[in-house]
Amino acid sequence: MVTWFDRTKPYEIALIEDLNQIIRIPSVLNPKTVNEQTPYGAEMIRALSKMEEFARRDGFRYGRVKNQVTWIEYGPVDAAETIGILTHIDVVAAGDGWLREAFKPEILNGLYFGRGAHDMKADLMSSYYAMKYLKDNHIQIDRKIRLIIGTDEETGWRDLPQYFEAEGEPTMGFSPDGAFPVVNGEKGFLTLRMRFSTDSKGEFILKRFIAGERANVVPGEARARVDVPDPEFFMNEFRAFLAQYPFLRGNAVPAQQGKRVTLTLFGMQAHGAYPQDGENAGTYLANFLNQFDFGGDAQVFLNFVGQQIHDDPYAKQLGLSYEDEVMGRLTMNVGVMRYSDHGQGSVVLNIRYPRGIAVSQIEQQIRAGWGLKLPMLLEEESVGMPPHLVPETDPLVSTLSMVYASQTGFYRRPRTSNGGSYARLLKRGVAFGGQFPDVPVSSHQANESTPVANLTKAMAIFAESLVLLGTIKE
Repeated sequence: MVTWFDRTKPYEIALIEDLNQIIRIPSVLNPKTVNEQTPYGAEMIRALSKMEEFARRDGFRYGRVKNQVTWIEYGPVDAAETIGILTHIDVVAAGDGWLREAFKPEILNGLYFGRGAHDMKADLMSSYYAMKYLKDNHIQIDRKIRLIIGTDEETGWRDLPQYFEAEGEPTMGFSPDGAFPVVNGEKGFLTLRMRFSTDSKGEFILKRFIAGERANVVPGEARARVDVPDPEFFMNEFRAFLAQYPFLRGNAVPAQQGKRVTLTLFGMQAHGAYPQDGENAGTYLANFLNQFDFGGDAQVFLNFVGQQIHDDPYAKQLGLSYEDEVMGRLTMNVGVMRYSDHGQGSVVLNIRYPRGIAVSQIEQQIRAGWGLKLPMLLEEESVGMPPHLVPETDPLVSTLSMVYASQTGFYRRPRTSNGGSYARLLKRGVAFGGQFPDVPVSSHQANESTPVANLTKAMAIFAESLVLLGTIKE
């Protein structure tokens, strides 16, 4: 019997060649090239244009909405219902720790390496090729299928609402920006920025502290400049601190004159949805500094970052240790930390929370953790999202679950994720793939990769799913 994998395997070489072209485009938000024509930077437009080039080559209908979203379509033009495949082509910055160049894809020992190989350019191309398989083989469906490609998923989610306003919401759909089997629930997420004054006092002076760039990434690097009474003693203490934690690296450099020391510390970058998978360089550096006699605002900052929220992905010390039976535990990522003496200070927290706890409760506990000693302004950094859940009994969930089970030989019950995919923007939307259970998560990490064999394996699952969703009677 010819399996779906047998049918899609011949597409592997072409899929990889097209994926290479997409990976080579560093589609990272770039404020320097943002304007009306390039709302998230010039590289995003290059990436969308490349997908449209593929669509023209392969004979698909396609279009673009406000230079933010490209859609590619297959199926009856006049179909009353639409299956949406919600994807994004933007990626996070490469960061440090890459053994090779992040935007020069390569295959080593069966793994495909490159920024976006896991999140989520590879799954975007597997989805595209699933549609291409249906078109090449003239498979008839009743609903039309739209591959919807956004450009702002890693930042503010400002793109898809523009698409829905212009094109309407698909009847149902999935986002291959999660994991197999079906992720029918996603925790709510909330990004909060704490702003505070930065008047340093004491025997030790914190001049500057920098860690992290994105709320949804565990910082892999942190830097600080400090004035200290005895630089040699201070640097020895830093070396002793590093010796306690083999997973950390760092260095201390004294100024040529004066008593200033510059510290750099490297942890392990990870996706902010799973802060327990990383080693937060910023909170570790603050933890080291917190033992010294910093005063004023610096003392409150270092105590909060280096003690109260350090090494605490479940926010126990803030009184936010909360768990829902279905959706699991609340998690917290300390994504961005800034302190500039007599300038500005901020901490950005990215919180993933289940049903049953209100945003007001979360904010109240964070204020209590900061304390009343110094003023602090707490504001929502971006539009948060409430928890999202599609019932297991929905035909969308049961159909996708059946396809995964039939192709892999394993049935796994739908589950909830800490991650946030565009699927939550649909009333009937779930995350589905392309993370297989036996593959380590490498999204947002250095040396991001995916097994080559999984490219067409995922394509096969998506192709059968689209056939069934495109014809299922409800």
